[in-house]
Amino acid sequence: MIYFSDRDVVLKLASCGFLPLLPELLGVSGSELEVRYLASLRGNLKRMSQKLGKAEFQKALADFCDSHAVLDGAGSVDREQELLDGGMDPGEALLFAEAEHTGGVVVTGDKRALKDYKRLSSVSQRGRIKVICWEQLLLQVRRMQGYERLKSGCCEGISCDGLLSLAFSSGLATGEKHAIDAIISYLGGVQEHSADILFDFG
Repeated sequence: MIYFSDRDVVLKLASCGFLPLLPELLGVSGSELEVRYLASLRGNLKRMSQKLGKAEFQKALADFCDSHAVLDGAGSVDREQELLDGGMDPGEALLFAEAEHTGGVVVTGDKRALKDYKRLSSVSQRGRIKVICWEQLLLQVRRMQGYERLKSGCCEGISCDGLLSLAFSSGLATGEKHAIDAIISYLGGVQEHSADILFDFG
């Protein structure tokens, strides 16, 4: 299985210190995890304005890019163009088209892209892919590492995402119920249009 990861969610994971946990969160061993990412992600490594707050987080992002390959999308040009013509963002169009082509999993934090994909895909096309969204990954951190690890990481990267600002509004003093209720509420919004393609972690 190939996992496709968008620039947005990779940077969020890195900002929270969760990126090294990705194989565990996705339920595969590191050697079995095959990721393709957008070329724009590697470009971020070279921009001082995009540097992450901690050197270890920046290194994890660099290691991620070095361990995996840039997505070329050679097998899905026609479908990619169809999604582009429908108004989807170019990077997301590439991800979804290639995921359909290979039967892959799109890991994304872009809710607009999911809504666009709903509008631009048939039942058959949707049946070829699965999606893992940002909220699911946060719940996986809690499940695999515990709430304290989730809280500390999310507070570390709180400025990278509006959901984190809401869910952890009291910082490290945030209670578990408040945070998890907020995450689940946001996940419910995703399920309204994408429940049929969301990956089931069981």
